[in-house]
Amino acid sequence: MNLHVLRLFYYVALTGSVTKASEILHISQPAISAQIRKFENDNDIQLLKIQGRGLMVTPLGSKLIKPLEKLFLIEDQVRLLIEDHHNYPEGKLRIAGNYFATSLLIPKWASLFKQKFSAVEVHITTVNSHDAIEKLINFEADIAIYSDIGMPFTDSDLFESKELYRGEYMFVVAPGHKYALQKVSFKEIASEPFIMREEGSAARERLFQLCQEQQVALPRIELQFSGVNETIHAVRAGYGVSFVSSLVAEPLFEQGVLARVDVQGIYSANSILLGTRKKEHQEMYVNDFISLVVNNLDTNLY
Repeated sequence: MNLHVLRLFYYVALTGSVTKASEILHISQPAISAQIRKFENDNDIQLLKIQGRGLMVTPLGSKLIKPLEKLFLIEDQVRLLIEDHHNYPEGKLRIAGNYFATSLLIPKWASLFKQKFSAVEVHITTVNSHDAIEKLINFEADIAIYSDIGMPFTDSDLFESKELYRGEYMFVVAPGHKYALQKVSFKEIASEPFIMREEGSAARERLFQLCQEQQVALPRIELQFSGVNETIHAVRAGYGVSFVSSLVAEPLFEQGVLARVDVQGIYSANSILLGTRKKEHQEMYVNDFISLVVNNLDTNLY
């Protein structure tokens, strides 16, 4: 299989133009067109066809785009792993964590790990839970620490996980909010303006699942932030409702800066998970980091 030509096709399909693909790849337009035509002829297929003054991707070509995207992503990761082998001879540990994990959990574990393995580079990336799993599957991370998003993942057979913490999701407001410490229905709380994280965050995914289960219209997301701390600060300021992990909320209840809303008939579990890829030989330091995490789980996170 000629991966070079498939890469040419991929960029033509992605940009919708041989000209634009030529600019990105620094290959002449005639060379791109000729190589794609030869590939099509050799394999008795058609990936692109002329429509008016432009190009259209054929149904077969459309089917190839997503697999090619994953293929080239893995190819890039192979290149980076080889570079890391030369740049970090003692190893490089790549951890992807959601905002809760990277702000409250991973800093301590990373510090303890570096005390034992000072020569191993540790790179920590903060993303939402969905993207943490994506990075793990796509070989961009060795370990992912994330919240259970409560729904099956497309490539769930490629990774495995173990539970680190278990809590629940809670509806929270400022202490002066009309629903603070009150019992309300799910329909009532869902009609309030919400302050939430971006799409892909576990809490937001679970909130929308609850709306579907309860057959209630999705709430209005009036403010959206890329971090849980920003979300909490906005709620504390007195506007709107949020849906967050009890691991975040309970210490703030004790401080009196947030209040829970008791939503009747609603309980939504939340687990913090550590994920690794299945059936893969792990470097010794990856297994040592996992053992360190298991042996240093705090009952009090704050």
